[in-house]
Amino acid sequence: MKKITALLWLLLSCVSIVQGQDTLERFLARKDIPLRAKVDQLNGMARDIAYVNPLRGTDFSYRALQLSQEANYSRGMAYALRGIASSLLTEERLYLCMKNLQRSLEIFKTLNDSTGIAGCYISLGHLYRRLQNRDQELFYHTKAFDFFTRRGVAERIAVTTHNLGQTYYNRGDYQKAIELTQRAIAINDSLRNLTVLSACYRIMGNIKLAQFDKTAATYWYNKTLAISDRLGSGSQKIATVEALMQLAGIATERNKDQQALAQLQRALQIVKENRLFNYAQPLFEAIIKNQVKRGAIQELRRTINDYNTTSSALNNVKTEVMFRFTETMLRVDSLEKTASELQEKTITQNKLIEEKNSRTRMTVIFMISLLALAFFLAYNVVMLRKANRLLTAQRSMVRRQNEQLLKSYVGLLKGGGEQINRGQLIQFGAELEKQLEHTTKMADNLIVWAKLQMKKAGTHPQLLAVSDEIMQVVSLYENLAGEKQVTLRNSSTADATVWADQNQVNFILRNLVHNAIKYSPAGETVTISAYTTASHCLIEVADVGEGISKEALDTLYGYDPMITKVGTAGEEGTGLGLRICLEFAELNKGQITIKKNPAQRGTCFIVQLPREKA
Repeated sequence: MKKITALLWLLLSCVSIVQGQDTLERFLARKDIPLRAKVDQLNGMARDIAYVNPLRGTDFSYRALQLSQEANYSRGMAYALRGIASSLLTEERLYLCMKNLQRSLEIFKTLNDSTGIAGCYISLGHLYRRLQNRDQELFYHTKAFDFFTRRGVAERIAVTTHNLGQTYYNRGDYQKAIELTQRAIAINDSLRNLTVLSACYRIMGNIKLAQFDKTAATYWYNKTLAISDRLGSGSQKIATVEALMQLAGIATERNKDQQALAQLQRALQIVKENRLFNYAQPLFEAIIKNQVKRGAIQELRRTINDYNTTSSALNNVKTEVMFRFTETMLRVDSLEKTASELQEKTITQNKLIEEKNSRTRMTVIFMISLLALAFFLAYNVVMLRKANRLLTAQRSMVRRQNEQLLKSYVGLLKGGGEQINRGQLIQFGAELEKQLEHTTKMADNLIVWAKLQMKKAGTHPQLLAVSDEIMQVVSLYENLAGEKQVTLRNSSTADATVWADQNQVNFILRNLVHNAIKYSPAGETVTISAYTTASHCLIEVADVGEGISKEALDTLYGYDPMITKVGTAGEEGTGLGLRICLEFAELNKGQITIKKNPAQRGTCFIVQLPREKA
């Protein structure tokens, strides 16, 4: 009856596998499903079955690798290689496992896929567990646990918590192992992840057994078997076999030899069905010891015969599995070689395309450069013409003023020289001196401005004490200010310094202070102040005259003649000096800001210059 039941179960399993395979083939044959979706499905199936049927898991991973290369899907390749590595690990193919894990890890790192990298850390932790390298086992399982804990992925947290708990059990840290395994049980139970949950129960049983609590160990091993019975063919076979072996050991110690034998035989059946080669010999040895202890000679003979038959069959299967794995790895290597050749071909084609694109870019850049140069030259020609017009206008103004000045006084001397007394002559001389001074200043400004336009004006920056420069200018214009009854107030701080050309700073201050005096009514005050920020010094020259008009400001920045007005005592000007001030400030890595005086009267010029060498 038992044989008939087993036969029926085997037939149903085969039908289920065939039906599942048929469904998978139909899924893979569908044209409306993207290749990447098929790859993801195959990789998921390989991951789920890796510890249940490693060989079948390898087949899924290989097909996923094929389709990934066809779709140029790097992430799919990485997961397929990791799946192959997991199956190889189950079959103790440790070198090939490490080789494929390294390939997978390299791809994930190239893609900057942190989740894939963390998954490889899980597999590396398992690999080093098989190699008995406890430090590396702890290192990789901790890294995976920390990563998925930060991400908050419940399913992965459940797995990595279990892995880390088992790692601490292997290291003999039972308190830490219990803490982590209890947490893993709670998470996996809430997720109904029964496969991992059964493994958690088995580890908890191992911990309790190591602590000599056989009653608690039996409880946890039985919970493992309950899940195994519930899952059937989809159960975690290793967890089931190890739980049965441990229960048999406990039963033997309690002299329950028949119970122990039943558990060992059940474990052996699972080992045979699932080709778990490493467990066959320990199980046969335990069964033989049990039968020797009980004196069951007939059973012992049958067991020895079964051992010989099973060993031969398992060796044949082992050889077949090794052949299948080797064949798969050869196919994987062949795929990678083909992919490498295609990649080299692609790189060569990309280089040719890049060279062509580079030549095209160079041609475009050359044409754009030509257009930019033409635009720049045209712009310079326009600016030069404007500058020439302004210079011509300024020269005409100087010539007219000189002619008018000289003609007026020469005509006066010719027409009524005998009627001019000494006092009037002295007055005319003073007036003539003032007009000549104005004309000379305007000519000097024209020369300086012309140098600036021809880019011949350089700078020689040095560290200057601003208060000294302001005092020089105040001393220079004290008499002029006194004549107009204007007060000059120096409010600069003693520690203010600038990194600038002394002559150009002096020119700026002289021009701004002179203009402030020119446009200030009698009885008013011109304030010169200086203060510092973290990187600059700000010099303010403020007057309380009528203030500069918006129209005058609009003409200040450009080459058109400026709109100017006479000073409060009839002084004339061209505005050229202010333009020079603006350019000198820029040459010294600074700027001049013009705004209304805070008192809403007059104008405030703010000169901003660097405090230190850049």
